[in-house]
Amino acid sequence: MKKQNIIALLSFLSMAFNTYAIDKYVTDNVDIYLRRGPGSQYAYSNAVKAGEKVIELEKSTDGKYTRIQLNNGNTAWIETAKLSEQPSYKERFPSLEAKLAEYQDKVDNAEANQQKLVSGYIEKLQLAEKSIETLQNKNATLEQQVKEQGSQIESMLNQVDDKRRDLITTWFTYGGLVAGGGLILGLVLPSIIPRRRKKDRWM
Repeated sequence: MKKQNIIALLSFLSMAFNTYAIDKYVTDNVDIYLRRGPGSQYAYSNAVKAGEKVIELEKSTDGKYTRIQLNNGNTAWIETAKLSEQPSYKERFPSLEAKLAEYQDKVDNAEANQQKLVSGYIEKLQLAEKSIETLQNKNATLEQQVKEQGSQIESMLNQVDDKRRDLITTWFTYGGLVAGGGLILGLVLPSIIPRRRKKDRWM
């Protein structure tokens, strides 16, 4: 019991005073046997499961072995080549499975989404066609109104020209009548009014 307490205490102290601790992942090939020291000459201590997360504590001088801490707090040495910076497939599998399900859902619903987009575009196109038809009708109405107003203006101008010609004709008629009346009066009045004889000044 005391031996286990001592081992646990040493593991705790190792974690507390070792600032080098880095998370690592055991490669996903097979279960890896660990050694008691940084080299093949050291005996095996225990094994670690493939893909398991461990903590890197230090590396050997040649860098071929790394001292790691297991989940149970024990420490051992493992070949550096059998460690990875990336999480194992075991830990990444749930997220990969979720992404696969998401992609599968997108694939399954792709046709429905495409149909929805097409329906939306068709609806917008129909609205645009209705708007164009409304504008064309308004334009035709305005053109008809302009045409009618142009006809009315032309008719009014013709009426003005007719009245002006009538007025000119009336004035010429009045002028002719006045001139003719004056001429007649000039011819008739002398024959009506007797001329006074001029008195002889000597008489």
